[in-house]
Parts: sequence; structure tokens; C-alpha cells
Amino acid sequence: MSQNGILKGGVQVYDDLFYLRVSRDRLQATLHAAGEAVDPASLDIDRLKQEARNMGVVHGLLLAPEPLEDGSFLIARGTPAVQGENAHIKLHVRPSIAQTNRHGLPGQDRIDYRELGNIVNVSSEQLLLEKIPLTEGTPGKDVMGGAILPRQGKDLKIKPGPGVRMTDDEMQVYATLNGKFVMVDGKPSVFGQHFVQGDVDMSVGNVTFNGESLVIQGEVLPGFKVRCRGDVTIQRGINNAEVLAGGRLEVQGSVVGDQTKVRARGDMVLGFVENGPMIEAIGGVAVKDFIVQAKLRAGGDLTVVEGNGTLVGGHYVVGGSVFARNLGSDGEVLTELNVGISPGLELRKEQLDADLKVWPEKFNELLKNISALQQMKKKEGKLPPDKEELLKKLSAVLPKIAEKVNSLQETEKEIEAEKEKLISEAVYVYGKVYPGVLVKIGSAARSIAAEEEGVVIHFDTESRQIHLRKMTREERGQKGRPKKEKEAVTSDR
Repeated sequence: MSQNGILKGGVQVYDDLFYLRVSRDRLQATLHAAGEAVDPASLDIDRLKQEARNMGVVHGLLLAPEPLEDGSFLIARGTPAVQGENAHIKLHVRPSIAQTNRHGLPGQDRIDYRELGNIVNVSSEQLLLEKIPLTEGTPGKDVMGGAILPRQGKDLKIKPGPGVRMTDDEMQVYATLNGKFVMVDGKPSVFGQHFVQGDVDMSVGNVTFNGESLVIQGEVLPGFKVRCRGDVTIQRGINNAEVLAGGRLEVQGSVVGDQTKVRARGDMVLGFVENGPMIEAIGGVAVKDFIVQAKLRAGGDLTVVEGNGTLVGGHYVVGGSVFARNLGSDGEVLTELNVGISPGLELRKEQLDADLKVWPEKFNELLKNISALQQMKKKEGKLPPDKEELLKKLSAVLPKIAEKVNSLQETEKEIEAEKEKLISEAVYVYGKVYPGVLVKIGSAARSIAAEEEGVVIHFDTESRQIHLRKMTREERGQKGRPKKEKEAVTSDR
């Protein structure tokens, strides 16, 4: 019997009681009753299977025929091929998605980096994604013993964008810089810059960016937080919000509000400052107009010489020198400058002062208690058990407290020595300085009692006091950190 017969109408088997048919895909062989229905289970199964083999059905024969819904019986089942799987991408970081802006002209498609969606922060050398390769598939076999070839999966090619690298085998993609991970038209990309087109408000939310540059074209509104590992530029201002820059910070407008906290690991350039914000910079701070009632700590210079150039009210701890056009006001508002002390050193000094109020007192109190117990023991010969136990505990603690006090005293000497190195820093006032200004340099302090103009407030090493002197011509012309050349000065007061 030809294969066409068994594939079409079927061939008669088992004394012509059944037609044996094979499905078109050759994955099933079935028995169909030629006349009245007969249960194949009542027949000689081995004979039935042998006749099927004789007709070419040699693979997947069942132990017993299985009834099917149409009244036929399945006698053999082939092994289908397992199709190959397509290559696909496994994301280790889920990116934001962006599209290029289409201009309709060849070569003029572009990406607007200011419209790249939410920030997905990644670090340099972080694994972003990998390609899972295609599979060949597994061959199958039909009931007539013929091979069924699988379909191989389709391959894909990763097209990398900027800020990433592929491994030599093109199977993995890594970031090459700190920034945000974006898929731009299917290309994995990492960008070190992020733009906010407007205010940081409810529509934007808090901003945290791991890249080198963050630009906010509007204002950071009350209650919101901005953090960037690199430089931050804010074009309008900060209002009762929190901004942390890992590099340089520039605010072209205002920094206002007593709930505002601004920190930078680099330098700061601010438009104007008022109403009690807290400002901290490891570098220097330059204010373009004025600063009123602020709490400021800067590792470098504080410069307020442009625009109005006024510094009035608040507390300022400056590691370098202070340069201001006008210092204080005719209303004698308290303006306190602590010059030539880094913020870190000043914090250590504050902590030391707090500890020195506690630990020496504890030490003295401990000595008094031990002395009282020893006097009692000497007078009475021995102490009650509870008092004896207390004496042992106090005596054991005493060396530790003494060591703590000695350590604090050594730290105090170290801080004083560090402060002594910074006494060369000064306050330069190009316009007027008013009463109400308190200047501290090194271990000395001076409150300005009378209005002065064009003066340098400095520490005099001979008298160990703070003096005022008239500015030199060169200092007046520079309006910034003076050159190192020594010049004769007059009129120290």
C-alpha cells in the first residue's frame, strides 16, 4: 500500500474491520471502523500493532488504542519538533523609553535630550542588559519514522547608543558612565545630563540623578528635594526646598526660606539669598547680589561683591576669607562671621565644646563618690555588700572616664593648633561695615562698634587680637582674594 493511501482514505487492516489512516502532519495514526463499531481493546493488540507496522506506522505506537471524540481510535502518536526560540533581550535594569523627534528630512532626525522621560539611574560598568541567544530547536519524528526538522529561532542585533559598551561577543551591554539609562528607538543609551523643563513640582516630583550634570530651567518649589551626583544648575531659584549637589551648584535666581537646605561638594554661585536658608559648601560661595539672614558654612571664600553686594544678618562659618561690598546694616543687625575655620573643623569644635561640658563634670562627680565610699570604708572598717559592689563598679569605670577626658583635652589642643594655621584669613569690606557685625578669627573675637569704610578686618599675631586697617589700593581694585605679595599697611586699630 502506498503512503498516499494511508494518508488519504486509509488502508484496511485486521480482516478489513478497520481503516488505518495517518494525519496530514503524520503525527497521528488512527483506526476507523469499516462497518459496525468494534472495540479494538477486544482484539489482539500485538497483531493490530504489527499490521500497522506492516503498513509503515513504525514510531510512537501506543500500548493500547485511545478513543477519540469522533469515534475513531488513536493507535500511534508522533514526536513533534520543538521549534527554536528567537534571540531576545534580558533586562538587568528596566530603562525609560524615548523616541527621536522626526523631522521628515533624511539625516535630520535627532534626540531631544531634554525629553527623555523618567530617570533610571545607573553606575559606570553596571550591567544593563544581555542577549539571550536563539536556539536551534529539537528535531521530531512522525509516526512513519520520518524526521521532522525544527524551525531555527531568529537572531537579533543590539545597536548600542552613547554611554554604553558591548562585550566583544556582543552579548552584554554595560554603562560607561554614571547617568540615566534610556532606550532611544531601541538603542540602549546612558546620558550623563538631565534637564527639567520647568519647575520641580508635583508634575515632576523629587529629582535624584546619578549623572554629571542636572539643569532645572525653573524653580524648586516648597517641600521638594533635588539630589545630583554631579553639578546642578537651577535657572530660577530654590524656595523652601532641599538641593544636594555632588559637584558645583549654580542658582541663577533666589535661594529663600528658612526651610531651604542647600549643600554642594564643590563651589556655589548663588543669585541672592534671604529669609534664613541653610547653605553648606565644601568649596567657596559667591553671591551675585545680596545675602540676608542665612546660616552658611563654606570651606573656601565667601564673596558678595556684585550687584547690591550686601551681607547682613545670620551666621557664617568660612574656611577662607570674606569679601563683601557692604557688611551689616545701619540697623545694627547682628551679623556673625567666623573666618578661617573650615565647616568640618567648626563642627568638631562644637562637638568638643558639648563634650567638655559633660565629661569633666562626670569625672569629678565620680571622684567624689569614690572618695565618699572610701572614707566610709575607712571609718567603719567595711562597707555593706551593695556599697562595696558600687565602689568596685565606680573604680572600674574611673580609668575609662579619665581616658575620655584626656582625649578631649588632646583634641582641644589639636583644634586650637589647626585654627592657629588659619588666622591669616580676613574680612575685606570695600564699602561700609556697620555696628552689629561680630567677627571671629582664630581664638579672638571683635564686635564692630563704629561704622567704617574700605577696611580689612584681620588677626594681629603680635597682640593676638582682631584689628581693622585701611585697604591697600591693590586690594580695592581686586575685589576678591588678594595676591600673596606682602605690602606695608597702616592705621591698624
